[in-house]
Amino acid sequence: MNKQLLLLLVILLSIANGCKKDDLSDQERKKENKDFYEFMQDWYFWNDKIPVIKPANYPSLFDVLEAIRYRPTDRWSFILDYNEFLAYFMESKLIGYGFGTSWDSQGKLRVSFIHNTVELYEKGVRRSWIIESINGVNVNPGMSITQMLGPNNEGVTNAFRFRTPLDSVVEMSVQKKEIIANTVLHHEIFDYDGLIIGYMVLQSFREPTEAELNDVFSAFSAAGIQELILDMRYNGGGLVSVANKLASLIAGPSMANLPFVTFEYNANKAQEYNKTIKLENLENSLGLNRLITICTRGSASASELIINGLRPFIDVVIVGNTTYGKPMGANAFNYNDKYALVPITFKTKNANNEGDYFDGIPVDIPAPDDLSRDFGDPEEASLQIAMAFILSGISKGIQVTEPEIRQPWEDMKGLRWESRMH
Repeated sequence: MNKQLLLLLVILLSIANGCKKDDLSDQERKKENKDFYEFMQDWYFWNDKIPVIKPANYPSLFDVLEAIRYRPTDRWSFILDYNEFLAYFMESKLIGYGFGTSWDSQGKLRVSFIHNTVELYEKGVRRSWIIESINGVNVNPGMSITQMLGPNNEGVTNAFRFRTPLDSVVEMSVQKKEIIANTVLHHEIFDYDGLIIGYMVLQSFREPTEAELNDVFSAFSAAGIQELILDMRYNGGGLVSVANKLASLIAGPSMANLPFVTFEYNANKAQEYNKTIKLENLENSLGLNRLITICTRGSASASELIINGLRPFIDVVIVGNTTYGKPMGANAFNYNDKYALVPITFKTKNANNEGDYFDGIPVDIPAPDDLSRDFGDPEEASLQIAMAFILSGISKGIQVTEPEIRQPWEDMKGLRWESRMH
């Protein structure tokens, strides 16, 4: 019944066998709802807070989840098509355009990041471009960009009008398609009079991320970098196993076997599943005694694990803004090869038993996310302040002013929330 298949931020387990039909009979619907309700009573971290309901009375197990979700804390549990879930975490595949958006302080919608594997990138679109209209409708603060772009189905077409940093207008119509999204958006090595600084923008923690990290850290190791700026400003998290790899590459062999993160489950699962993941001894690891991170309110989950997990052993400095605040993790479960059930199942703590940062991990040196400049631009505000801290010890930042409207990723759910991506 419980068969371990693979590790994620989560452990993927098989919990049932049965019908895969999309058009369920009333009896099949009731069975799915009952199975899910009983499963949550067993595995959900807040299982002692689950209300008594009659699952048969709900239209689907999605509705059952919303009925029993522990509010307001649990903003993260979700259910997804099983194959879509595997494609995303195991192969970094999903359907869409492969770019993120953010409202800047003037209320303009800008491309916050774009994967270099997608059509829009090939057409020249870059971080900092302004999206002025979609399908002829001018984009204004408060609009739901997700709704404007339509369903995430292959072939859905949208017409964009962009304004570039050179103040030229570029118009193009592009179809949504299956993309493979690279997770290292940018990496670079800076040499300041012999002080070698590595800079990497990491957008997610997925299975293919490990190979990307191996390539980047091979270059970092060969260059002999002495400082690292890890930019996770749009990183919504992902696999704990990959986060542990990254933390190990940063920490180096002298810290191998030190505890990186401890999982704490509910009373039903604690004895079997409470455990500690330890740092590893990996090739091309750096052995740094300090890490500079760039974060925003969009930095969550596995991103926060890097910070919290390394802080007992090295100095970790946050430049930018306080992080999102997700000190929880999820297991993913395969239900009938139809659904991936991804409820919150455990809490995370570091070697000092520190966690519970539901309000985010506080920023050390505030800095704005300068959406008008691309990654790696030394004049981009967050990178500039991170560099200034390394080079001269300046620890006074710039007050962060953000638009009062919700950022597009805040209204996303499931994989879209994790990826921050349209």
